[in-house]
Amino acid sequence: TRLVTQMTDEDSLGTPADDVWNIPVINSQARERLGYPTQKPEALLERIIKVSSNEGDVVLDAYCGCGTTVAVSQRLNRQWIGIDITYQSISLILKRLEDSFGKGVLEQLKLNGIPKDMEAAVALANKKDDRTRKEFEKWAVLTYTNNRATINAKKGADKGIDGIAYFQGDKDEPEKIIVQVKSGKVQSGDIRDLQGTITLEQAALGIFISLKDPTKDMIKTAKSAGIYQSRYMTQSSDKIQIVTIKEILEQKKRLDVRLSFEVVKSAEKQMEVKAKQLELDI
Repeated sequence: TRLVTQMTDEDSLGTPADDVWNIPVINSQARERLGYPTQKPEALLERIIKVSSNEGDVVLDAYCGCGTTVAVSQRLNRQWIGIDITYQSISLILKRLEDSFGKGVLEQLKLNGIPKDMEAAVALANKKDDRTRKEFEKWAVLTYTNNRATINAKKGADKGIDGIAYFQGDKDEPEKIIVQVKSGKVQSGDIRDLQGTITLEQAALGIFISLKDPTKDMIKTAKSAGIYQSRYMTQSSDKIQIVTIKEILEQKKRLDVRLSFEVVKSAEKQMEVKAKQLELDI
């Protein structure tokens, strides 16, 4: 006797998925690792998004953190909406998208809830809640540095440091840029205080971001700090620079210093090009 069975469409789909997903954690050397405390592996979000949506569908992450859902959705050709309460997270997501998909992707985004004019900037700076008001400082630091600075997360007195960035100077070690933000009344003493912080922190440059216009004495005091020149700079730079929120918003003024990781990236890219040329005997 011969038993003949017919395979159904359901049988051809294979073994049902287990209710335990074995997805490795992000190790310390992983390329996708950002250092965000609650970062999830892209493999996890890729699996969730693939089984629950199709290309062109909209994926919503209401607590998007460092943007793993956003980045994977972009890669899988999904539309997406990401929401987070802190600009630091939004900044990290913008940088992640730019690094993964190029600057062009940022032009396709619609950002809501961040200052786009002076009225909105003043409103954010004058929030009564201290935590919300701190978002003004984060926004100012990260916007001016094109999301490349690190926010000073120390609780309590910040010693006049709201953000820190590093660039490759003439020394062997990367040199430090101190960023300070003021939303209230400003005076020349603020610049002297920043100069003292620069000396204490052994920083090379200081950026003073102000909601108010600087006084003549402030500008004079900043100029008296001198200039800085490095072989990685196309031109010299004032050691203390005063930047207004109005310049950031209306003139799109940004930090014009290549930071240390950008120098490394540029060198790596040049090495890759040379390697390819050698392979092709060019």
